Amino acid sequence: MSLDRALQGMLGDRATEKTVREVLSVLAIHRSEWLSAHEIARRVERPEHLVGVILSKLAGAFVVCTDGTGYQMDPDPVVDLDVKRFLRRSDVHTQLAQDNLARFRDRYSHH
Repeated sequence: MSLDRALQGMLGDRATEKTVREVLSVLAIHRSEWLSAHEIARRVERPEHLVGVILSKLAGAFVVCTDGTGYQMDPDPVVDLDVKRFLRRSDVHTQLAQDNLARFRDRYSHH
């Protein structure tokens, strides 16, 4: 399994992708810690049930490890590479969207 497989099983909207990105970022920062779904939801400021669903999908795809009460990033180097690529791709996409919005506002705003 892989991150791509986990992402295919989730709703493909921007809000879900953003939440996945935030969850993976928190887990990557706290790589050696076991974090509960509640703790991750608090850190990303998202509903716990949504974070729980995302974590469940990621655990099912072996992107994160779970001990039944907490979650931790899988130490596999291939998973780490997949996560880094996803985070980089998501950051680039977000930056492009923000740049396009700024250009639109500059072009069509009435001063």
